[in-house]
Amino acid sequence: MKKLTVLCSFFLLFFGIIGTASAVSISYESSPGAGNTLTSAYDWAVVETFDNNSLLWTWAGSGQVVTGSLNGKYAAPGQTDTTKYITVPDPDGASSGFYTASLGANYNYFGLYWGSVDTYNTLSFFNGSSLVAQYTGTSITTPNAANGNQTAPSTNLYVNFFDLPDFNSFMMTSNGFAFEADNIAVGVAPVPEPATLFLLGTGLMGFAASRRKKTK
Repeated sequence: MKKLTVLCSFFLLFFGIIGTASAVSISYESSPGAGNTLTSAYDWAVVETFDNNSLLWTWAGSGQVVTGSLNGKYAAPGQTDTTKYITVPDPDGASSGFYTASLGANYNYFGLYWGSVDTYNTLSFFNGSSLVAQYTGTSITTPNAANGNQTAPSTNLYVNFFDLPDFNSFMMTSNGFAFEADNIAVGVAPVPEPATLFLLGTGLMGFAASRRKKTK
């Protein structure tokens, strides 16, 4: 009876941790997108491709939607993207700038096809006026260098952020030419089904019981 109580306590503690604790995770899964691009692999995400006449969100700042590449100013992600994408700063302006998008709702997932990742590229997430998370190009490519290579897979990749604190706007900042991105996706990641969590918890209980038996 005592063993059962211990295992039940462990089971409840495990589910309590699952329910209350989360940390931002970064992954690089993707699906093929139009025009030799990469896009979000998740069908529950909303994707801005920049190819329509009107954009999904409200943008402000010194960025611009472009196509192709302009030497010394911007480069199509992977040098293969033939569709429209976003570049920061505006190539007609200064060599640094920002572009922010107001989403109109809260999300915890973010994805983007990040081109020629540089150390001076910064991605920031906000809830209202509060900064809730921030990443530089270095934090995305480590241990590879964020050196702005325009063709290397390590610096032209689809980046997914899971379990972000709730955000309703984001900002792309660059202190040089340039921060390029396409197929930006936002969404609310589905919560694991209770049945899946139950099976995982049951397995852990069985493992704990087996370890206890072997110890005896």
